[in-house]
Amino acid sequence: MSGGNFAEQAAQATATLHGADEGSGDIAISSWADVVSGSSISVYKTQDFDAANPVYKVKAWDKSGNVTEQMVDVSKIDPENCDTAEMYACTAHLKESGKGSFEDTVLKAAVAKAFKNAEQRSAGTWSFSEKTDWVKIVNDIMQSEYQYGDLKGYMEWKKFLGFLEKQDIVTSADLYGGWQPARHGFVFCFE
Repeated sequence: MSGGNFAEQAAQATATLHGADEGSGDIAISSWADVVSGSSISVYKTQDFDAANPVYKVKAWDKSGNVTEQMVDVSKIDPENCDTAEMYACTAHLKESGKGSFEDTVLKAAVAKAFKNAEQRSAGTWSFSEKTDWVKIVNDIMQSEYQYGDLKGYMEWKKFLGFLEKQDIVTSADLYGGWQPARHGFVFCFE
């Protein structure tokens, strides 16, 4: 669905929210569905998940139900050049590890993705695997909040930007007491 009225497209669209990975023993910690594209993405903790070296399984389904799967090592994510699966794993980890609330992490990533989707729909493209500069997207959103005088919104996005810029995904402070950075639509979620 490209072009046309977004509200009309959303009213005609359907999407399946995938979550439980039956029989795998993996635990879904976050799931999203994009009503307009008909896609879905879920982040899982695997049975052998290690909090000291967090690697998450991320599965994405397209409109036709085709699924892709990737393992995401959150310590290697570059928020200035990562795809949606990596960003969603990153923010799910921030929430799961207690570094940020749902609203400060997962929800902000979903809104940033919606912002990106709007740009992609205008260009007639959309992809979970496209590398994106999420820091730029957040800066653009912050600029818009500031321009419209929403200083509260600006500060909320600034907090999220802080997570991305510090890359406070996995820190050696968690393990050894010293911080070491790895690198400077529509959404439905469940836990």
